[in-house]
Amino acid sequence: MDKINKKISIFFFLLSMIVSLDTVSDERNIRPKELEIKKNIKKVDLSKLTITDFEWLTKGKSMLGKFDFIEIKNSSILGFDNIKIEVQLKNKDGTRINYVIVLKDSIGSKETKKFRNVVIPLLPWEPKETRIAIKSGDILHDKETLPFEARGSIKILDFKFIVDNLASKTIIVEKLKIINESRNYYGNIKYIIDFQDSRKKLVTSRQFGIKGSIGPGETKTFKNFNIPGLPSKEFMDIYLRVGSGDLLSSKEYLLSGGDEKYIDKSLIDIDFDDSPVPNADLGIKGYSWISDVQHTIGVLDIDISNNSRFKYNDIEVILNFQTPSGNTLISKTVKIDGEIGSYKEKTFSNISIGYIDYDIKNLEVYIVDANMIGYVTTIRKDEQKTPREIKSDRPKEAFSPGSNLIVVDYSISNFSSIKIFNRSDMEISDIEMKIKLFDEKNNLVKEYDILINETILPRQEKTFRTIRLHDVERIGFTYAKIQILQAKKLKSIN
Repeated sequence: MDKINKKISIFFFLLSMIVSLDTVSDERNIRPKELEIKKNIKKVDLSKLTITDFEWLTKGKSMLGKFDFIEIKNSSILGFDNIKIEVQLKNKDGTRINYVIVLKDSIGSKETKKFRNVVIPLLPWEPKETRIAIKSGDILHDKETLPFEARGSIKILDFKFIVDNLASKTIIVEKLKIINESRNYYGNIKYIIDFQDSRKKLVTSRQFGIKGSIGPGETKTFKNFNIPGLPSKEFMDIYLRVGSGDLLSSKEYLLSGGDEKYIDKSLIDIDFDDSPVPNADLGIKGYSWISDVQHTIGVLDIDISNNSRFKYNDIEVILNFQTPSGNTLISKTVKIDGEIGSYKEKTFSNISIGYIDYDIKNLEVYIVDANMIGYVTTIRKDEQKTPREIKSDRPKEAFSPGSNLIVVDYSISNFSSIKIFNRSDMEISDIEMKIKLFDEKNNLVKEYDILINETILPRQEKTFRTIRLHDVERIGFTYAKIQILQAKKLKSIN
């Protein structure tokens, strides 16, 4: 009997080990997909969907246009649904016409698929030239396995309030305590207050928001604020719930003032990779008036810089017309046509801002959003700069970077670039790093040890270019991890 019990114990021990290893393996396989979803959750990157082939079935004048098939290759680890394609046709005279069509089926990850019997409206003439482009699409993911909604991730721990029905007609919140139970980052959380009658039936709802961000596992408490807008109908009880929130990358979380202790240090380099943040990547270098006469249409030239490897178009700019004391009189939102390339500066000319009602002497201009349309993976030779060795008479000493030096962006090629944010109050140089490359199955395929001799100033970002990684472009890898090992700072003078 003892031998049987021992065998059973060994069996269950081995079974638990297998289950444990499977769990770890699943976690490692899910993580790259989770990060890819996060990068696409706001604006889908369609660069990995390409039209590879198509064939007409009917395309005569005054007939329904019909393709026998349109073939699409998906090189992403994500699947896509609700794919919109733009069919651009041109006749023998050069006349053009465009059709936007929604494909009725989805495409899986790493799949090449033929969409059959795609129909477009009646053709006014027989096309002599056909071009097809991907216009938009939605990512496919299991919302239960990989939840990203704030309302399921953020829990309300405490809500203490007083209803002022007489004077201010507001809810006076004494305390609101929340916790983020997910491993996602969120900002601008919206809350919904449900006013209920004596039978717990909904009378009406009100929404309010609180600015700021919250990291994985973080608890936040807000005190002493008012929520206006009590309903005119009688109510007996109040129920508070989370409505929505903006999903942030770890980069956006830190830039919004988030606490670095809630950053997963082992994954920060992956989280930061390919995370376009338009209002951080793009900046206004200056502007000049072309037409600034009050009570006419205003026209501006705006100089914009792009300090990232992402390409953008449809840049949205806010124009705040202010009083001399800094109070905003009126705000205008302007969308700029055209695009700006990676690591470029560009002047966008003759931008119409609409009717000018106010004095233009006190004008604030800043970027709020843009559409990411691609990114570069290599650095052009004409942009390469040879790293300079630091020359200083002042001695240096070892510096343990911890989370003070953060990799916020990188491009891996034979001549790579790495952007680092120095969160410390010290000038840092001689940065030693280890670059690890992994394949789709999370296997390590290559390691590089590098030393950067340049200096990065306190509280500044800097992009280090032309970092030589021998034969890296011959290596098949999916993602990289960059670990900052140590660095040097100027020695303290007593």
